[in-house]
Amino acid sequence: MTELIAKNLSVTAGNARLLDDASLALRPGELIAVLGPNGAGKTTLMRAMLGLVEADQGSTTLDGRDVITLSSTERARTVSYLPQRRPLAWPNRVVDIIALGRFAHGAALGRLSQADAEAVDYAIEACQLRELAHRNADNLSGGELARVHFARALAARTPLLVADEPVAALDPRHQLRIAELIREFVDAGGGALVVLHDVALATRFADRLVWMSSGKILADGSPRDTVSAELMQQVYDVRAHIEFDEHGPDIRIKGI
Repeated sequence: MTELIAKNLSVTAGNARLLDDASLALRPGELIAVLGPNGAGKTTLMRAMLGLVEADQGSTTLDGRDVITLSSTERARTVSYLPQRRPLAWPNRVVDIIALGRFAHGAALGRLSQADAEAVDYAIEACQLRELAHRNADNLSGGELARVHFARALAARTPLLVADEPVAALDPRHQLRIAELIREFVDAGGGALVVLHDVALATRFADRLVWMSSGKILADGSPRDTVSAELMQQVYDVRAHIEFDEHGPDIRIKGI
């Protein structure tokens, strides 16, 4: 089983403690949503788990190997990473950007194997980008571009997916579509770790919620086990009314 396991990670920048003794495991068959306000350490946690930022203490293993010993290609064949900031170096066509998700498998622009082409075509269809496939990316809206980048991550067809705010800049319809795609990816045997700001969306689709504040993980468990007015107050500094039904928690923000 492919596993990404972080133990006691801490990250410091100057005098600021960005991440404080955080432990988390991502395995296939589970969708984990990381929640917390801006500056809570969510992005730092993801980057430290992937070896993209140096940890002051702790370690992360991917399939039993320390991530810092892996080449970028080895890591990319196992974990598809969708960062929060996704700059475009050049205005390529949408289909070519999505095909970048296959590069770790040996693909190159204009030279896709049948498996590569099938993966790219699946991602285009799944993310509803067929009509945009041959447009240049610099002509897209922010929401359209967000879907293109997610399609690139989906085309990689890795066992694990790590996505930082994958529904940012999307309208409600496409937020739901991306959340459904991540859920389908997990139900098909993948494992996903995603940062979300929409608590209601997270409780609807995630198996586990990881609640963060000031670089610390305050709670880690199922929506039913962790969602509470007390935790909403502690993490987001808001007053919330929460009721549970057969579909999970119904969260209503009452004020600050």
